[in-house]
Amino acid sequence: MKLKSVVLPALVVTTALFAQEFRGTITGLVTDSMGASIAGAKVLVTETHTGTRIPTVSDNAGQYTAAFLLPGDYDITVQAQGFKAFVRKGVHVGADDHIVIDARLDVGDLATSVEVTANAPILNTENATVGQTVTTEEIADLPINGRTPMMAASLSLGVINWAQPTLVHPFDAGGAAAWEIGGAYEQTSELLLDGSPNATWDGRLAYSPPQDAVQEVRVKVSDTDAAFGHTAGGTLNQITKSGTNTLHGSAWEFNQPNTLTANDFFLNKAGTPRPVTHFNQYGVTAGGPFYLPKVIDSRNKLFWFFAWEGVKDGQPNPNIQTVPTDAMKAGNFTGLPTIYDPYSATLNGSTITRQPLTGNQLPQNSQYMNPIAKAYLGFYPEPNVPGASINNYSNAPNTTDDYSNEFGRLDYNMTERSRMFFDIRHTDYGQAKNDYFNNIAEGSLLYRSNLGVVLDEVYTINPTNIADVRLNFTRMNEGHDIPSVGFDPASLGFPSYLASNSRYLQLPVISFSSSTGLTALGATGANRLPSQSYQLFGTWIRVQGSHTFKFGADIRQYRLNTFTAGASTGTFSFSNNFDKASSSASSTVTTGQDFAAFLMGLPSSASYDVNTYASWYSYYAAGFVQDDWRVRHNLTVNVGLRYEHDGPYQEKYGRTVDLTPRPPILWRPLRKRRMPRVPSPSFRSVLLTFREV
Repeated sequence: MKLKSVVLPALVVTTALFAQEFRGTITGLVTDSMGASIAGAKVLVTETHTGTRIPTVSDNAGQYTAAFLLPGDYDITVQAQGFKAFVRKGVHVGADDHIVIDARLDVGDLATSVEVTANAPILNTENATVGQTVTTEEIADLPINGRTPMMAASLSLGVINWAQPTLVHPFDAGGAAAWEIGGAYEQTSELLLDGSPNATWDGRLAYSPPQDAVQEVRVKVSDTDAAFGHTAGGTLNQITKSGTNTLHGSAWEFNQPNTLTANDFFLNKAGTPRPVTHFNQYGVTAGGPFYLPKVIDSRNKLFWFFAWEGVKDGQPNPNIQTVPTDAMKAGNFTGLPTIYDPYSATLNGSTITRQPLTGNQLPQNSQYMNPIAKAYLGFYPEPNVPGASINNYSNAPNTTDDYSNEFGRLDYNMTERSRMFFDIRHTDYGQAKNDYFNNIAEGSLLYRSNLGVVLDEVYTINPTNIADVRLNFTRMNEGHDIPSVGFDPASLGFPSYLASNSRYLQLPVISFSSSTGLTALGATGANRLPSQSYQLFGTWIRVQGSHTFKFGADIRQYRLNTFTAGASTGTFSFSNNFDKASSSASSTVTTGQDFAAFLMGLPSSASYDVNTYASWYSYYAAGFVQDDWRVRHNLTVNVGLRYEHDGPYQEKYGRTVDLTPRPPILWRPLRKRRMPRVPSPSFRSVLLTFREV
């Protein structure tokens, strides 16, 4: 995947960040007015919106640590016998933040408190990491491209977006991940959702939460912490909202009306009217405690949050193509370059020569008008650009998108020692595009469904030992179809064995070599790409004096199944091999020659794919140990050692390389008779002479 095994020692003046962790930490030193450390002071850190309480005590060195704090606003209270209470309110902890709040206690009555007010520093002097957090207010107020929260990363320093300069929808998995961070290649950075892996097998974004469900987007360009890894560039972490003690929510709708949309320039030129277009994006969020008067009251304890989003989108795709005229469909090539009769061929030495067709027209019999070719003609529409022989068909079929997104989250403060959260997310997306002829001969279909769950628990063993364990699962079911899926080639006159041996039934592909660009019929590109990942992640923090030791492990499994249909019922290409003046004449195809060969059923080349499925898997494992030593109040030394192994992808069934000797598929054109006329093989005979030898 991204990195090979590495061992990374680090010695920097910094404070700790937790590997792939979206939560923050508050630490500090408790002293008296003379600067002497106070051991055993009771420290209570309380999140103001949820009432979540994280109690701890200062150790023998006066140090305290409140770790694994969800992003939010916190009040800090420090109490010790014989001293006035210390209170600090409104401390904001963002994603990955490490906040240092030292508490100086004055001698006095415990019932008396001293509230300290201080503004957050403009410069982050506690952390050597280069990065930036896009805040809740910025997420809510700024016009983010496509309401796709990951696009807020463009506001961060050291980040360049390489997606096309256009609308990036929440379902545009590649565009939302096309970031170059710190000079690294795009789609090589770690994409996270609440600290959990959130990328597909090829580095695209797996799940994009609704914009109103995101609290922060944390971008790290460079990280000097040994706990950080599994990236060739930086880290992009989307932090979702949770419920609070009050009911809150939002609703939105964004609409692009058709009446305000201008027509495409080329459609105007061709006289094609403005196509219908629409864009509608809508959704709701809601969250709060489980509360029913006199029945249940989960405030400060259990919270829920839900978000739903939908997108209905239909954008025109203007296109100008070349289709055969009615005369050409009837075999009449009058006014076009000369078509030569393949059945008039004579052999003179090593050169085959042919005679022109009478009147430049094909005779109306089955030898010249192949029945399979005639069946294909029904897929071509009539030209609609008057007076044009090429680029004579103009239209703008809609590219339609249908997308739904559901996100749910539960946060549960089981005890003051144990806090957990669970989320589940799901999307469904379907797209249809490029249906230029309004039938099965053109177009493509895309479907993409994402399902993910995470379960995370933080457990305080005692004030100096805190553990976090997380399980994460993400699955992306992705595939491409073509409109002719399930089509039986025998209905056009092809032999039945084409269908019986196919792994994916579809319309056989017909293509042309002419420089005039006669539009092909049929398409390839159908595939199946379901993928998934599992993660088991754990971190243990031990506070000992001025040292904060950190141990962690990250174990993952990645899986990808693949199937590419290719030309699963055959693809046939037509040129001028059989209807040019002689075998030594120019191979440059002039207008009509390839289409005449098609009508006569004389392909110049053909292929037939029989592909199989593959199942790929890889493993990633990392472990680290780190010591954050606070030497003085303004100096922290971080010493860490990290080892990680990113294993290669392996194929479960050994289908990476097939070493079984297989002779090629041969085409034998049945020209065995010695006679002056050298007929070429017909469309039907080409099919019948494919065989494996």
